[in-house]
Amino acid sequence: MSLHPDFAAQQEDVFARLRMGIKNLPTQQRQICTYILENHQQVSFYTVEELANASKTSPATVVRTVKRIGYDSYKDLLEDLQKVLMSSNNAVWWEIEQMWTQEGEAGDGEPVLSWAARDDIEGIKSTLTPQLMDSFDKAVDLMDKARNIGIFGMRSSKYVAGFLHFMLNQLFSNVHTLACSGEDTLYDELLNYGKDDLIIAVSLGGPHFVIRTHDIIAYAKENNIPTILITNDMGNQAIDNATISLCVGRTRYHYSIVPPLILAESLVVELGLRKKHAAQRKLHRLEKLLDENGITLP
Repeated sequence: MSLHPDFAAQQEDVFARLRMGIKNLPTQQRQICTYILENHQQVSFYTVEELANASKTSPATVVRTVKRIGYDSYKDLLEDLQKVLMSSNNAVWWEIEQMWTQEGEAGDGEPVLSWAARDDIEGIKSTLTPQLMDSFDKAVDLMDKARNIGIFGMRSSKYVAGFLHFMLNQLFSNVHTLACSGEDTLYDELLNYGKDDLIIAVSLGGPHFVIRTHDIIAYAKENNIPTILITNDMGNQAIDNATISLCVGRTRYHYSIVPPLILAESLVVELGLRKKHAAQRKLHRLEKLLDENGITLP
């Protein structure tokens, strides 16, 4: 079948097809695309009837939607979703209780420290995709050119955002944390950002992503502010509005922020290499100040 031109351009990515469907299809078909994006792990094993019931539509509408986003059959869509499920890890923050029940499956009696570390290593390995490697260089280009860099994250994402800010702030003077005084001042701060600046937003642990992070990315797009989105789920709808998206892998048996932390470290190292003279100057000044004021040992 012939695809809508926009779908044809995205035909290799099931999530891109679904996001395009949300933008272009009629109301009930958008409803189905939205439901699949937000529940793709479960939908991978749904029948047409089960998806129709869950999305409050009809089997006929499900079949029409599948055709409209470029699949010859519902089975083809399920195969793509199942491939994603099999090739990616799937531990998310609200499934933390799985750690208490999956120990045998995860490590077969192996000490938790051992299998959890091994799980993190596999999560890091799954992060190193060609797509991420390409997007990584483009992201550092944006960081290099930015007049100011604002960093934002909430809930567990806050700690990745905080680490990224702390490390970059050791080296450069144009890095800031957004909403550090509270959410009520967030838009006051965003007014200071424009096309020559950059916002880095961290949005992990989907499909129940923090709404405020999506709002910031959407606001930035509307106001021509470049953005980098750090996420661990290609189903994250904020990807549509971000200038560049960096999607890391997930651990399989426990929720971990290690993969995005590795990404954050890598961004710091690469930007430091590109701007090493400025970074060295600030780092040496900071080292001297910490020593003089008794904060660190000489």
